[in-house]
Amino acid sequence: MIKNCGPQILDCLLDPNCRKALVCLNKCAPTDQVCSYRCIASYESPKFEAFSLCVLQKHNCLGLDAEILMKPDVQPLSSFRGSLLSHEVAEDLFVGWLGKLESSWRVVAGQNPAYDQFPCQYQLFYRGKAKGSFWYEPVFQVQTLDGQVLWRRRRYRVKRGAIPGTFIFSVLDNGVVSKEFWRIVDVTDDLSWGLFYYSGAARAAGQSYTGAVLVTPDGTWPSKDESQRVNSALEKCGIKDWELYMVDNSCCTNAPLGIPEGSRLHLSLQLSGSKFVSSYE
Repeated sequence: MIKNCGPQILDCLLDPNCRKALVCLNKCAPTDQVCSYRCIASYESPKFEAFSLCVLQKHNCLGLDAEILMKPDVQPLSSFRGSLLSHEVAEDLFVGWLGKLESSWRVVAGQNPAYDQFPCQYQLFYRGKAKGSFWYEPVFQVQTLDGQVLWRRRRYRVKRGAIPGTFIFSVLDNGVVSKEFWRIVDVTDDLSWGLFYYSGAARAAGQSYTGAVLVTPDGTWPSKDESQRVNSALEKCGIKDWELYMVDNSCCTNAPLGIPEGSRLHLSLQLSGSKFVSSYE
């Protein structure tokens, strides 16, 4: 470890935030993702990213590994508004309300205790400048272990899966690459809510994980009229509604939103008045 990453280790030990992150992580059990990610989100810094990139991602000094879990085999939405789901429309469903609102979706509740419980979660999905490029940027609030309230943001590259409604996400998160397999489980015709399921792995950190997020335009729970359909979508993921962690959306001012200049949004779904319509309708 010292031979390959000596400068990065020294820089980390001399940096107060990076040192706090290491001390915090040392108290977590190896398989405790909740504890680990709370430490990382609380004390992330360029020095910690460089440390993790060298020790874990580039040289795998700890000899860790993990694979994406493929069970349960959650099937994606197969049709939307009476037509077979295409890759273009599936991407548009992710883009969601962005353009009319400041974000694509806001997370109401999630199933993973490590990643889905942060307050004020905004989702930004958009098409990049390059042909065929698609990006996902979650913006969320962190209440750090030393009492601060900070905004965090990640940037995922998104590629289409083999079947419309499935996607491969990849992100460099604090020096470690995570890859995730996402599925659009359900989205209502009026885009009033959606359910997205994911399974992922940070191989260099030795961690596999799964999760699901229930999303709406404003972060409030879907109407009672939608309860049966919401529960049916959750059951497809092997999840009960009582397993979800409610997201605190009560104090979300000054979120650092916005997407890069020149980004593109919908291809097939267009905003007409107060609702989205398909270009083929």
